[in-house]
Amino acid sequence: MIKKISMAAAMFVAFSTTSFAGGAMDHSSHSAASSKAGSGVHFYGRLYVGYDHKSTGAANSVDSIRDNGQKSRLGIMFKENLGGLTLIGKAEYKMDIADGDATNDDTNCTNAQDCRAIDLHVGNLGLMTPLGYIGMGSYETPYKTMGLYDHNMDTGIAMNNHGATSSGNFGQDGTWESSVRYHGKVGPVEIEYMRAMSEQTNANVQKNDYSLGLRVENMILPGLEFGVARNFDKSLGADGESNDKIFASYKVMPGLGVFYTTEDLEVGSDFTNGEGDIDTYGIHYTMGHNTIQLVHARGDSREVAANEDYDTFGISNRMQLSKATDITIGYIRKGLQGTGNSIKTYGLGITHSF
Repeated sequence: MIKKISMAAAMFVAFSTTSFAGGAMDHSSHSAASSKAGSGVHFYGRLYVGYDHKSTGAANSVDSIRDNGQKSRLGIMFKENLGGLTLIGKAEYKMDIADGDATNDDTNCTNAQDCRAIDLHVGNLGLMTPLGYIGMGSYETPYKTMGLYDHNMDTGIAMNNHGATSSGNFGQDGTWESSVRYHGKVGPVEIEYMRAMSEQTNANVQKNDYSLGLRVENMILPGLEFGVARNFDKSLGADGESNDKIFASYKVMPGLGVFYTTEDLEVGSDFTNGEGDIDTYGIHYTMGHNTIQLVHARGDSREVAANEDYDTFGISNRMQLSKATDITIGYIRKGLQGTGNSIKTYGLGITHSF
């Protein structure tokens, strides 16, 4: 049903240019940004370290000081004017500055995989043309970047680690290798399309997989965004399978915003055989230097019995100490409605961007 709604919404947007608007939520404030604007070469990055206290079911809780989500980044980017075109290049690396183990707790790594302390996040070259950006390399998918409202992404209390959004490369974690990308924006309407091109077996996506996103900002109402996104895996099923997302956010008043996403999932490990739906509701409330995030999500498995259905609740507060530095404290819990282990995590982290 959600697929039909999202496809209808996309067609409606294409023909009427009335679509899904954004900017209501400050969901990009932790994006590593260039230290200064203009042409030439720029270095940028951010450093993050966090403490998390995680318990799963009746097992003993585990304390850690780390950055397993690799929120810490170091990058370089450049722009070169080529007359009517602009060449844009970027290489951004992610790392764990706390314990050096990137994505798990192993210290014995085979072939330097999975726990490398420094890992390429995105790297690409492209041309900005009068009709938009065209490039190739590795990129975050529009399924990830459009409708991304979690202030705690890449931390121990991230929503996608607790079922509040999808996870994995075809979900909210999507960063694709060996892909071509188009991005264009006309007025309030923004569209992005990525297509995997590699036939190498070690690529994290394969040829003819694609990611598509459509978003409109401030068109119907000031402060309103809504949109659709899809990730498609050609290798699954007879005709391929997809994850589809509808998202919306609205700035109700200064300092108060609400957001909503609904995902129709066929790809990934969030449910058995990937089949399920996730509905997420949230609030961002800013008061002074503090921004509070409240989240409730419900996961519904279509493939098996209700023991995979769950509810997720999360609350966090981000305190801005300066323009470049903040501290976040939070709690999030995923509780299964049937048999299974609940997951709850307390977290505290500090971020500095430069």
